[in-house]
Order: sequence, then C-alpha cells, then structure tokens
Amino acid sequence: MEKRRPLVAEIKRNSLDDGPGIRSVVFFKGCPLCCVWCHNPECTRAGDELMFRAGQCVGCGACAEVCKEDAIAAGGRGAIDRELCTLCGDCTDECPSDALSIVGSYYEPEDLVETLLLDKPFYDNSGGGVTLSGGEPTMAMNYTAAVAKGLRERGVHVLVETCGDFSWKRFADTLLPHVDLVYVDMKIESAELHEKFTGRPNDRIKANLERLASSAAVEFLVRVPLVPEVTATHANLRSIAAWLRERGVDRIALLPYNPLWCAKAQSLGDSPAYDRSTFMSREECDAAKKIFEGFRLERDF
Repeated sequence: MEKRRPLVAEIKRNSLDDGPGIRSVVFFKGCPLCCVWCHNPECTRAGDELMFRAGQCVGCGACAEVCKEDAIAAGGRGAIDRELCTLCGDCTDECPSDALSIVGSYYEPEDLVETLLLDKPFYDNSGGGVTLSGGEPTMAMNYTAAVAKGLRERGVHVLVETCGDFSWKRFADTLLPHVDLVYVDMKIESAELHEKFTGRPNDRIKANLERLASSAAVEFLVRVPLVPEVTATHANLRSIAAWLRERGVDRIALLPYNPLWCAKAQSLGDSPAYDRSTFMSREECDAAKKIFEGFRLERDF
C-alpha cells in the first residue's frame, strides 16, 4: 500500500456523465497536474481541506466561538486564517447550515468497495458501474487497484479517468488488469504551453497515450477539455487532432468549459489564475467540433 493514506473527496452516486450507464464516481484527492482551470479544485491537493460555502452561511458565529486556534474571525463569514487552522473539525460540527466541511475521507479499500456495491442494482440494470476519478486515481496505484479488483470480482464495470501522467509499468502491472475502460485527457499538445498551464510537461502523457493507442489491452477514450483561450484555441485543437490521427485514434470526447469550479476554488481559499465566469457559447463549441470533424475524428459528446 502507498506511504500516504489516499483520501476521497466525494462519492457521487447516480451519475450519467462519467461513463456508460448509471455510475458511482469516486473522486480521489491529489493530482500531479495543477491546471489553472481545474474543474475539481477540491481534488488537486492530496490532504484534507476546510471548505467554506459562503452562500450557505447564516452568520451565526458558532464556528468562531468553538475555534480553539482563533482561525475564524468573529461572525464567521468566511474570514478564515488557513495557516492557523488545524482541521480539527470543531467548526464543521457546530455549523448549523453545513457551510463548513472537511473535504477528504479515508476508506479501507474493502469498505469503499462495499459502499459502492450498495448501488449495484443500478449498475446492472443500466450497463453502468464505478468510475475512479479525481484528482488522479493513479497517484495511489496500489490502493486504486485493490478497489478496482474488489469491484471486478463482484461483477462491476470499472472505468478509470486519468490525466495520463503516471508510470506506465506500474499502471500496466498493477491497475490495468482490473479495469474495463480508460478515459484519458489530452489537454494541450505543445510541451511548453502544457507546462505553462498545468505545471507539468506532457511527454509522459503523450507516451502513455501512444501505448494505449497501440495496445489492445483495454478500451480507451481520449477526452479534450475545451477551455477558452487556453486549450480551445484553433492552433492547439488542430495540433491535438493531427497528433491523435497520426497514432490511429479515431474517436474522442470534447468537454466544454464549465465555470462552476470557480466558486469551489474560492470556498477553499484559493484565488484562481483563470476565472472565466461564463459557459462556452454554442458558436465556440461548434468551432471546436469542426476542427476535429476536419480530421475525421468521431466525437462521442
């Protein structure tokens, strides 16, 4: 097992957006990338965190009264000194509106499997299953493999969503034998721009995509997040489309930008470097679609 205990940020049940059928999605905490537009900012860091949802706060001040570290200003309306906060959870226990919560829970692998099996009738009747997402589930390869193995042994379809930045040997030896489907993101084709906007180079991601494309070991789907002025530029999308076609990939999924992540980042005390607050227009989405159609790439969604 890994040196650290992998934490789960959320288990989303009855999902229709993360693979075929009705699924339960496990969002693990921790990711090797730090994308400026990350749609799951609560999953970027591996440790547990305090989340404050300002829209739910009633201003009762109970959180400030119980905080032993004086990390919450009187009134408690979001003035949190996160350097003083020890994540003891006293404030979350006292909050009457659930405006405060600790993000990050640990499950023993077998306990997580049993929790996910509660929805097996929905998986079976819809052709669904469990999606292991994040964050980045391959950061805890042994743990994720134990969960995937336990699910597959009980007849549950397992999908892994990954950024692609992982050790191929560990992935192929440890996790891949227990997986039915892999969704892997290709965000930016240029190595320089990839590092600028995600904090990491993309050479390992490209190498892993090539291995998946040339291997019949597992079904996979490449997903391209559309982020205005970052990934959804004409030059980047053409480069991605050409790179994928050269490697025999003929099917992709496009993920239009969703600005709802900005509020989550702020609730964690972050100031996003990218903060577009509007959804993509139909014209922006259509322009991206046409680029991939020009390279005869079939789009799933």
